Amino acid sequence: MGFFHMNYFSPVLGFGTDIEVFVPTPNSDEILNHKDSGYFYDGVRFPVLYVLHGAFGDCTDWSRLTGIERYAQERKVVLVMASADNSFYQDMYRGSRYFTYISDEVPAYIERFFPVSKLREETFIAGLSMGGYGALHIALARPDKYSAAISLSGAVDIAGEIQRHASYSPFCWNNIFRDPEHVEGTDADIFYQLKRLLEKRSRIPRLFQSCGTEDFLYEMNRSAYRRICDMGVQITFDEAPGQHDWNYWDAGIVRAFDWLFEPAKDTQAGI
Repeated sequence: MGFFHMNYFSPVLGFGTDIEVFVPTPNSDEILNHKDSGYFYDGVRFPVLYVLHGAFGDCTDWSRLTGIERYAQERKVVLVMASADNSFYQDMYRGSRYFTYISDEVPAYIERFFPVSKLREETFIAGLSMGGYGALHIALARPDKYSAAISLSGAVDIAGEIQRHASYSPFCWNNIFRDPEHVEGTDADIFYQLKRLLEKRSRIPRLFQSCGTEDFLYEMNRSAYRRICDMGVQITFDEAPGQHDWNYWDAGIVRAFDWLFEPAKDTQAGI
């Protein structure tokens, strides 16, 4: 794949920032093994997956700690990875507007610079932990833009996550939210987002949720899956032995790719 490290001034954030982008291009494996390399032609537009990092992470995490580049090359999909601090992908009450940056500005820049599709059905978003919540949150806020969202070990119940970290938190909740004790039932709450989309009869992106059975967020994910199913929303649940770590996320993104590009194999299993 072609690798691009992009540094630019973000008008939304008000400072310079970095984005990593991988674009499928013919490689030595394809040439030596006589695989098809005719996909890289003038005017090509690839499906695009925006990949979000977790807490304490940045735009380099996925490329350094997983094999996601190889997995995307096999499926001919562009990867886009941007940094969002420990913002929980919100337009922060006291801080930067990371929701607007990730959901609007980054795709606009990518669509101008790189050979990516602008079609909803070929635009996806994924993330792990904090980014797992972020992927669902952004996709549900922009259902006209994203056709599928993937959450790996996601902190999907934001109100529950704030309560879980009430005494100690790596997140400055008072900087992220104006009123962190009353996030439930707001636009930051994915269950409220789904409720609003159902009320408006809006399209809901395809949803994939995965968590390791030894993960400290496993019960949260089980509960969230049940709540979403009880709302009448179709969602695929994937679980396997594993903890909240890169071993699980490396294997999990492969299963997520299989789900994303082979929708006929959708299942709701594990609960």
